[in-house]
Amino acid sequence: MRFLLPVLLVCMLSVSGYSQYVLHKEVNGVEFYTKWSHEKWWNKKSPKVLLVKVKNTNSLAVNYTMGVEFMSNLKMVEESKEEDYCLSQYATAKPRKNGLLFKPAGTEFDSFELTGLEIEKQLVYECSEIGGLKK
Repeated sequence: MRFLLPVLLVCMLSVSGYSQYVLHKEVNGVEFYTKWSHEKWWNKKSPKVLLVKVKNTNSLAVNYTMGVEFMSNLKMVEESKEEDYCLSQYATAKPRKNGLLFKPAGTEFDSFELTGLEIEKQLVYECSEIGGLKK
């Protein structure tokens, strides 16, 4: 009985259209995964947001800069501010925990691009903040 609940939960998530992260880009051993979700995951009527999960596959910590441009008909219609982040070696920054969700103000866009992806490796094992948080 104890094992039945987790199995049912996994089945419900897979049947309910649970979307997976998709590798968007890899830069110098840092992988950027994206997916669309609701701002409040439990409220399907809340606005859509772009979630970005960042995975550091390097043996060194990295500093990186990231922003998002939303485009329509190959023209930029909206952009987020580029922020600096730090991620420890082999760490993963999760979007909701580390503030890596981007909400477009308008609805008139058909694609997006991650911008400012500059990666700088550093010779420390831990960042000055918890992995993925702004410096």
